[in-house]
Amino acid sequence: MLVLEVGLFLDKPLSFYQEVLKRAGAVNEFNCKTHDLYWSNKTQEEFEQMTENQIKKSCVRFRMCVGFGGEKLEKKQPIKTGKFDNYQIFDKNKDDRFSEKISKIKKYNKNFENNGWKLVFDTTKNDYQYSIGDMKSRIQLQEIEGVGLLLYYDNPDYYYLDEDEQRLSLIKELNTYGFDFDESVLGVDKLKTFVHKKLMFSKNQNG
Repeated sequence: MLVLEVGLFLDKPLSFYQEVLKRAGAVNEFNCKTHDLYWSNKTQEEFEQMTENQIKKSCVRFRMCVGFGGEKLEKKQPIKTGKFDNYQIFDKNKDDRFSEKISKIKKYNKNFENNGWKLVFDTTKNDYQYSIGDMKSRIQLQEIEGVGLLLYYDNPDYYYLDEDEQRLSLIKELNTYGFDFDESVLGVDKLKTFVHKKLMFSKNQNG
């Protein structure tokens, strides 16, 4: 089973695409501002040889997130905690995913540095999540600082297809909602873009 995600670059204002989704009957379920910190012991040269997913898997991530809108937004709370992901690549004796107070991150950073790891990415984005009908995943419009406005989407109904068929099916589906993506378009790899300091493209943002 292949899980393919497209991260398609959008060249018009956010409001334009929000209106496209509104006309398609989409519900804006949740909006959030996300701040991610990534640590790794890999070198620049090693990163340059990796795919987007390989870069993700080589990093410990700490995510801080606060909601600011959407129909499923619960009461807004101050950001006091975040969540670590993929922590066992650094310490196999800890849980792979766990919550932690933001006030303790400096201590974690010091521990990473003492063990030859460093903070390699510091990213922020606004994420607007939409669903249409009984959609199994979400169409996400993401304003990513340093990259631009992207649309992220995957569909579990297509996981049985190969890479090219799955990507084509996602693009065709998105176009039925009012988008106008060319079938040959590639997606933007966010972390590879930060590594190479220019927009980097591939068929699968989860690959």
